[in-house]
Amino acid sequence: MQQAAAHQTAEIGRPLAAALDEPPPRRLFTLKAFAERHASFLTLAAVTNQVFKAKPRRSTKGEVPGNGLEEAGAIVRLAGRVLIDEDGYFRWIDSLQKGGRQ
Repeated sequence: MQQAAAHQTAEIGRPLAAALDEPPPRRLFTLKAFAERHASFLTLAAVTNQVFKAKPRRSTKGEVPGNGLEEAGAIVRLAGRVLIDEDGYFRWIDSLQKGGRQ
């Protein structure tokens, strides 16, 4: 019976002990998929605008600071694609609620 317990697996090919020690995988979504997943409060245009305004940029009024989304680790750029890290995005939202950038 103990032998059977030692060989339990959490996922196919991953021993249970390894699954408990490792952090969960990051939940990355394309902008479109992220907007569809959170359609109750977010549109594709809104999340695209947030990503565009994540980095500091120049305007006619001078230097405009970024919105903090990139610093929160919510934006992942991979092979020319822009992905949103769901946990990072909600950390950013929480930081706004705690008196951060508006």
